[in-house]
Amino acid sequence: MKSLKSIFVVGEKNIFIELTQIIDIGTEANIIVSSTFSLDFKEKNVTEAMHNMQTLEKKSDEIAFKISEDITSGAISPNIIDALLKSVQVADDIVDLYYYLSRERDRMEKVYSVGFEMKRPGWDSVYVNILALAEKALSKLKQALSSSSVTEILELRKEIETLEEQGDELKDEGFDRLYHITPNLHYLQFYHYTELLHKCDDVLDSCEDLSDLIVSVVSSILK
Repeated sequence: MKSLKSIFVVGEKNIFIELTQIIDIGTEANIIVSSTFSLDFKEKNVTEAMHNMQTLEKKSDEIAFKISEDITSGAISPNIIDALLKSVQVADDIVDLYYYLSRERDRMEKVYSVGFEMKRPGWDSVYVNILALAEKALSKLKQALSSSSVTEILELRKEIETLEEQGDELKDEGFDRLYHITPNLHYLQFYHYTELLHKCDDVLDSCEDLSDLIVSVVSSILK
């Protein structure tokens, strides 16, 4: 099988390199959001993390805009332009999801801080475990974007799919636990924890979507 080095034009390879910048932001975002689930994190810390995420989200938007411009105005094969543009959107969406998670954490922490009578379930490890899978998926995405081996890219795609499936299992277990304790929850807590489960899982889904797009781009170039 051909090496990508022999079939990529400079513009196409540069786009993949630029996309890794957004993946790096996603990795940093994962660390920030995961840290907000620490038991010793207080409202001030969660709010600070949210503001840090807001900065990262804006930075990701700026990079995504620039990459999209590079795609539409650069030396790119016409048959992969749409897939590349979609790749940029999905990568940026991953950072958006982390920003959403940080905002949701901040909102709920403010509710707890005003003395609203709600007992914390104490099962934040569910989210930490899903985000740990997301961290691995982001690392593999960066590898795929940097690789010149089609075989390696396809293998990384399978590994990301496996991580996404593991995330689905954790999400389902989380919902089982959530419904089990529902009688002891305020409706606001139920909504909050439901949103967190869905959004954490969406991060992994988006990682898988991006890996599919990378394979699509590579496959189109090989035709």
